[in-house]
Amino acid sequence: MLSSKNLSRRLRRFAFPVLLAGLVCAPLWAQSGSGSAQSDASAAQPPAASVSVPTAPVGTTYDANSGSFQQTDARTSPLTGESYKIGADDILSINVWHEPEVSRNVPVRPDGKISLPLVGDVQAAGLTPTELQQELQTRFSKYLTDPSVSVIVAEIRSQRINVLGEVFRPGTYPLIPPMNLIDAIANAGGLKEFAKASKIYILRTLPDGQTEHIKVQYKNLLKGKRGSKDILLQTRDTVVVP
Repeated sequence: MLSSKNLSRRLRRFAFPVLLAGLVCAPLWAQSGSGSAQSDASAAQPPAASVSVPTAPVGTTYDANSGSFQQTDARTSPLTGESYKIGADDILSINVWHEPEVSRNVPVRPDGKISLPLVGDVQAAGLTPTELQQELQTRFSKYLTDPSVSVIVAEIRSQRINVLGEVFRPGTYPLIPPMNLIDAIANAGGLKEFAKASKIYILRTLPDGQTEHIKVQYKNLLKGKRGSKDILLQTRDTVVVP
């Protein structure tokens, strides 16, 4: 049998490793418990609310800052109606109600025609979207019952003007008649601080290929002075703002 002295010595030898293991593992247990608590807390929290953005109408984009719809750049805005004359290279969106097989976006070919299922080649250049719509409804009526057709100029590529110089957004813009000089400069963002408004002019290509230099009294136009008359722009005109 072990004496009390020997028994005490053995107990001390056994207790030291146990105590050392406890000191080493304690931080790990604490970290594990903390992670478990965090997981439980995360599970208890409700999921973050999702933000839904309203669907923007055609020709607009949704501005989250103002909470409103803003008009898109005029260079890509869809166009319908009576005034615009379709031209070569324009992109048309043809939609026949409940007939997806014949609805599509089509380019106007250099010969001024478009190609569609059932009706084949149709003259588009020189017509307004409304006139082309009526023509397509007449042609589709031979194959469909009471067809309802819509025509939208999705991209204007045939009639363009240029605005160059001291404006905020110089570049090429679609010509949507009747468009005047003030319209063109407004589309380009207006004049910069050091623009020379008194020296604005228009370069126009004449039918014989020559270039005409047209001086503009821009300040008089803005002031509405008697006798001042804004200039209607033509395709391929270039507005120069020194």
